[in-house]
Amino acid sequence: MQGAKEIIDADAAQHQALADILADAFAGDPVLNWVIPEPGLYNDFFQLLIRDVFKPRGIMHLDTRQCGAALWLPPGNSFTVPPSLAAISLFTRLLLRRGPGPLLRIPQQGRIFERHHPREPHYHLVFVGARQAAQGQGLGSALIKQGTRICDREHVPAYLESSNEVNVPLYQRHGFEVIAEEAMPGGGPRAWFMWREAR
Repeated sequence: MQGAKEIIDADAAQHQALADILADAFAGDPVLNWVIPEPGLYNDFFQLLIRDVFKPRGIMHLDTRQCGAALWLPPGNSFTVPPSLAAISLFTRLLLRRGPGPLLRIPQQGRIFERHHPREPHYHLVFVGARQAAQGQGLGSALIKQGTRICDREHVPAYLESSNEVNVPLYQRHGFEVIAEEAMPGGGPRAWFMWREAR
């Protein structure tokens, strides 16, 4: 895995790989664990997002060894999941496994993220991650660079929410700066809201 990392645009045949990677990468994520405390549902969660949000209007990057992935939204696109039978099924399973708590936390987290979301046009790095076995090998940097090249070429800023303090320095190395931070309600984990001017 050492050496240059080749990042490509993911196609429809690679949607399952994207979901597998991100489900593994976010299995221990503090904010996602707080909102959806059922990692067994993460693969279905990411499949839903890829099919209904990122395939129709996003940018999906994947490394050629299928160990890392990133999901971006271009300017003018909000991170909203349209109603569907798959979404209802996912939330029903979450309710049955974990009770009503997560269904209350989802809108709480959404309100906090929306409060800090910039109004200026930008590219939104919504998810980036590597399989746990491949972390620490430069995949995150390679994926971020692939997206920020687009931002710089088009002279458009970028934005992200870091749901894990460990990742903040990585984003800072790529030009992102913390513009706000806030804890989830009831003593929940913190999130860092970060902005990067185009270069």
